[in-house]
Amino acid sequence: MKNITFKRRFIFSILSVLTLSMLFTFAGIYIDLKLTEKNIILRPNYYESIVPDIEKYISENKDRVLNKNFKDNLEKVIPLQGIEYEVVDSRGELLYGYFKESIVNTPVKLIKEAEIDKSSSPKMIKYVPIIYNNKVQGMVIFKYCVRSSASNPKYNWIVKYSENIILLSPFIYITIFTAIFASRLNKKLKIPLKQLMDGAEKIKNKDLDFTIDYKSKDELGRLCKSFEEMRSELKKSLNQQWQMEQERKEMVSAIAHDLKTPITIIKGHVEGLIDSKRFDEDKVYRYLNLIDNNADRMTKLIEKMNILTKIEKSDFTLKYKKCNIIEFMNEKSFDYNILTEDKKISFKYIINDERTSKALVSMDCYALSEILDNLISNSLRFTKEGGNIELNLGLTEEKMFLCVSDTGCGFSKKDIANIFKKFYQGDESRSKEKGHSGLGLYIVKALVDKFNGKIEAENNKKGGAKVKVELEISNI
Repeated sequence: MKNITFKRRFIFSILSVLTLSMLFTFAGIYIDLKLTEKNIILRPNYYESIVPDIEKYISENKDRVLNKNFKDNLEKVIPLQGIEYEVVDSRGELLYGYFKESIVNTPVKLIKEAEIDKSSSPKMIKYVPIIYNNKVQGMVIFKYCVRSSASNPKYNWIVKYSENIILLSPFIYITIFTAIFASRLNKKLKIPLKQLMDGAEKIKNKDLDFTIDYKSKDELGRLCKSFEEMRSELKKSLNQQWQMEQERKEMVSAIAHDLKTPITIIKGHVEGLIDSKRFDEDKVYRYLNLIDNNADRMTKLIEKMNILTKIEKSDFTLKYKKCNIIEFMNEKSFDYNILTEDKKISFKYIINDERTSKALVSMDCYALSEILDNLISNSLRFTKEGGNIELNLGLTEEKMFLCVSDTGCGFSKKDIANIFKKFYQGDESRSKEKGHSGLGLYIVKALVDKFNGKIEAENNKKGGAKVKVELEISNI
């Protein structure tokens, strides 16, 4: 019954109570009828029905009934367990009998005709006159019950109450079976309700490390499932809030750290210029150049923070436009070639276009530009002078494949596991540039996810790092 709805279970319980009550009531009536049939329980008119036979016997032996010696013979035909009797003479004097108390003290001649059969509920008194020689010589008086009784008088009290029990049995059985089914229903309800109450108490105490494992297809099962889903979502939400709080703290710490160095350098050089008694043109130029470089570092950091803020907004969406992807990539590769030349690093751009149609594609070129800029910037940071950076572009009808590889120091195992995490800066000793924010590859990963794409970091077999990106595209 675990998969039966609570409504059906309730209806089933009611029908079961009524059905079982009826069956047990009918069973009680049937047993009572069988006991009556076998004269274990005597019907109300049982003794009254045998009185005529006793009367006949008395009539046949009327001349001997008034003889005390006839007592044993008479008691053989009178069932003493249910009938009391007295034998009196014509004067009403007791000759013999079997009784608990005197039945009548009236002389026979004074007993009126109307009193021959006298009901004294629940006892019946019957007068049987003994007539011979055309004269009433005496009388036999019977006293017996006119209600059900037991063949054994000591069980009469059971029969007495059994009649009331049979009448009340439907209500008794309904009460008993209602209690039984209510108890069973309570056990069914107790487990899930306890889990829900305990769960609510734990949530109240800010404890979400528990599960509601009650499984059922009824209303309570669905309620428990909904409660568990709510708990899971609440825990996920709180974990996200906690993570966001941690990230906020890390961000503030990272920004403070990344800004502290260039600000300190700028402040130091400005103070140096202010304190100088004479201005050396070379010194001033060198100081201003350092100030400019550190201002650029702060500007880049702020730009990355602005980009990150936009990407992490819940309403951020990519803005797709018609784009000639080949022309776009040629322009970007031209810019990267100039950038790498300034740093005395060789740049190579390779394209493999397998599309049957060279049509325009739908693409957010700004987001794609951010991905490429951060990948190239990361390679420049770790590639020494005289090294190489290679950009590979692969195109199919539905996919774009980007691969940026370099001849730098490559990724450590720790880097590969954490490279796309926010503010991860890796081993600073491996970089020829100090104090980067650790946001570049995180931004790349966030944008790739917006494209529903894939990104993977690995090392080249001959040394150096490699980052592969796969994006979905659609022709227009």
